[in-house]
Formats: sequence, structure tokens, C-alpha cells
Amino acid sequence: MTRTRRGALMLAAVAACVAATGVLADPASVARDMNGVWLPDSRRSERPPAQLPLRPEAVEAQRKYRETYGPVDPTIDDANASCIPESMPYPVRLIAQYPFEILFTAGRMTMFFEIFGSVRRIPINTPPAVLESLPTAMGTSRGHWEGDVLVVETIRLRHEGAGLPSGDPPVSNARRITERWSIGTDEEGKRQLRNDMTIDDPVVFTAPVSYRMRYKWSPDIAVGEYLCQQDIWDQNLQGQPSTVPWRQ
Repeated sequence: MTRTRRGALMLAAVAACVAATGVLADPASVARDMNGVWLPDSRRSERPPAQLPLRPEAVEAQRKYRETYGPVDPTIDDANASCIPESMPYPVRLIAQYPFEILFTAGRMTMFFEIFGSVRRIPINTPPAVLESLPTAMGTSRGHWEGDVLVVETIRLRHEGAGLPSGDPPVSNARRITERWSIGTDEEGKRQLRNDMTIDDPVVFTAPVSYRMRYKWSPDIAVGEYLCQQDIWDQNLQGQPSTVPWRQ
């Protein structure tokens, strides 16, 4: 390909970007706008589908689990009761008013969640680690910019700790979450953080599950300290019965 041809293609790409957004995409500027504290916007966000598109094998696995270990008691058969943080995507799809903070540094986006004091680290435009990481609640994430949209893919999610009563739909090693983070404004003209998310698990789902989340810019709110173990300790000091399974 000639130098002239390459230059023409680059100009065409720039023109397409400007035509689509009205301005030249600037990831650094978008990152600066994403920095700060955000609250879930429950009115403008979607809820997960009530009925997941489960494969017959997943439905059967769920039935067998409940048959073997049931009946489920939601007061104790709950990972939250033992202070186990929920796995992704729970922290970013939470509707309750727990804030989180985004901080961009060189080659990384870090998210600090008030709920469970969780931290999520997302390398951006960096090669994958040589050694595979173990499954965790946050999983292993990597991001890259597509114009003014930050695309984040997450794999290696921990199977347990969904936060709901035992017998939830299973999670396979093939699960992948794709998020598209962007900045915009709501109908009132206020700054809005957007996350369009797709969960793909071909072993469990017959089709990907997608929904969108919206968050409100909240510069006057600080991410507080959330110590789940403190609740358990307070119960102990006050002589109250605990609902923690391992304290029964």
C-alpha cells in the first residue's frame, strides 16, 4: 500500500469518527469526565431479565442442586450473610444507592465500590498477563478504547458468591462480560455515565443477556467504609442471634 493510500485511509477514519460523534474522539478527555464518584440511576437503568435464557442442562443442574440441598432458607443460605462479596456484574448493576468511584491512571481504570469495599482494576491497552489468574469475584478484565467508548471484557469469574439463595443458575468457565462505558447527558442535561453490558455464557445460556446501566454524577458524595464483618461483630457484642450459617 502506498503512503498516499495509507494517508487517505487514515483521513477517512478520522472523518467517520467526527461524523458519528460530531467531535474527534479523545479518550483522555473522556477518561477525565469519567473520573469521580457516581451513584446508580435506578430510574434510567434496566433490570436483569426476570427469566434467563437457560439451556436445558443448566435448568436440570439447578433443579438437582435444590433437590439435593433444599429447602433453601433465604435467611441463612445467602452468601451475603457470610460477608462474601457478589461476583461481577453485581457491583456495576446494583440499583441500591451505594456509590463507587472511578480513577484513571496511566494504563489503568480502577473502580472503588462502597458495597463490600470491593476494588476492580482494569488494565487498558496492555497485553494480557503471562500467567493465568485464578477466578475471583471481579474476574480478570482488560479494556481498550473504541473512539470515545471504553470497551471492557471480563473473564475468569468466581462461580459461587452470587449473593442470592443457593441454587442460582450455574456459571461456567466460558462466561464473558463485555461492557461499553461512555459519557453522555440525561434528558435533564446532567452528566451521565453509561454502561451497556452483555453477558455471554454459551455453556449456560442459549443467547447472550444484555441490559444497560446509567449512573448519576455525584461529586458531593464520598465512597464510605463498608465493613460487613463489623455487623457480625456488633451482633456478637450485643448478644443478638446471628444469621450467619457458620455461627448456628
